[in-house]
Amino acid sequence: MSFRLLIGISIAALLGVFLLVRSMHRLSLRVQFIVLVGLGVTIGFIFLVMVQMPSFPQWFGASLVVVVFIASLFGTRIFLRSLSQEDKKTEDDAREEFARSSEDSGLAGPHAAERNP
Repeated sequence: MSFRLLIGISIAALLGVFLLVRSMHRLSLRVQFIVLVGLGVTIGFIFLVMVQMPSFPQWFGASLVVVVFIASLFGTRIFLRSLSQEDKKTEDDAREEFARSSEDSGLAGPHAAERNP
C-alpha cells in the first residue's frame, strides 16, 4: 500500500464518520443504535486487521481506531439525548391523554387537590 493511499483512506474515513455522526440526530432511535453498533464492530475489525496483517501500518490502524472511538463517544451522546427526548415526548403524550380522558369522565387529576385547596 502506498503512503498516499493510506492517507486518502484515513481522510475519507474521518469525513465519512464525521458526516454520519453529524446526521445522527435526524435518524430514528433504532437507526442510531445500529450506527453505534456498526462503529463498535468497525473498531473490532480494525483491531483484527492490525493483529493479523504484519505489513499493516500500526500508525494507520491506531489513527482509524482513534477516529472511530471519538466518533462513538459523540454518537453515544446524541443517542442518549434522543432517547431522553423520546421519553419526554411519550410522557407528555400520556399526560395529555390522561387529562382528556379525565375531563370526559368528570374525574379530577391526581394533583387537582394541590391546585384547588
